[in-house]
Amino acid sequence: MKIFISADIEGVAAVARPEHSRVDGREYAAARAHMTGEVNAAIRGAFEAGATAVTVADAHNVGLNLIPEDLDERATLVMGSPRPLSMVHGLDDSYSAAFFVGYHAMAATRDASIVHTFTGRVQEVRLNGLKIGEIGLNAALAGAFGVPVTFVAGDAAACREAEALLPGVRTVAVKEAIGAYAAVCQHPAKARAAIHAAAKEVAAKPPAVKPLVLSGEVELAVRFTTASGADRAAMVPRAKRLDDLCVSYLGADVIEAFKAFNVMTCLVELVPFI
Repeated sequence: MKIFISADIEGVAAVARPEHSRVDGREYAAARAHMTGEVNAAIRGAFEAGATAVTVADAHNVGLNLIPEDLDERATLVMGSPRPLSMVHGLDDSYSAAFFVGYHAMAATRDASIVHTFTGRVQEVRLNGLKIGEIGLNAALAGAFGVPVTFVAGDAAACREAEALLPGVRTVAVKEAIGAYAAVCQHPAKARAAIHAAAKEVAAKPPAVKPLVLSGEVELAVRFTTASGADRAAMVPRAKRLDDLCVSYLGADVIEAFKAFNVMTCLVELVPFI
């Protein structure tokens, strides 16, 4: 049994503001340690339940957040960027399940921790009309390999989003957001204990969660925060401008559609003003 863990930082306990999540933030060092602790809890639970291998993708910012020397040495770490499949790069059909740790809700979600979808310059993302955030995008990529997302840990809004999208998924809410930049948080030790227990249980007795499979051609639609953001995204070959702020792309499959999205988000981040 192989488990893939995608780890973000905004949904980690004791992380509440950009001072935690930005690499130049005054609380970033502490946030890295909390993130590493929660990932280790999930790794330990997976191995205690009989996992033969665990791969962890450092999925925040440029993928240099987890503290390698503090990470459980039994796990393999995917770090750095850019990566073609970004937050789930390295995942394939050899894995039994995917866990998402430290995740947050999609852009424009009320009372959700440091909310966004890949970048603050994206208002909304849809795949075949389905409105999704990072949970949905990465679950759909996992589904392309037939891999279900069986466990999600993050803020309460992220957990609600995961439960609505992936019926049966096990979730652990480590905090309740108060708007975008404040939260009522569990003590980090209690959060790690809850993640460890849930990860162990889920790995030992996987819930009946179906992979999120989008078959055939997949239409991506991205609404940006500015017209100039849409200007840049529309330069992707075969992309179509739908209106002032929205750009679409028809992919042969979900992986191609995601790669187009990945390029679009890179383009809108190229300059400090947009």
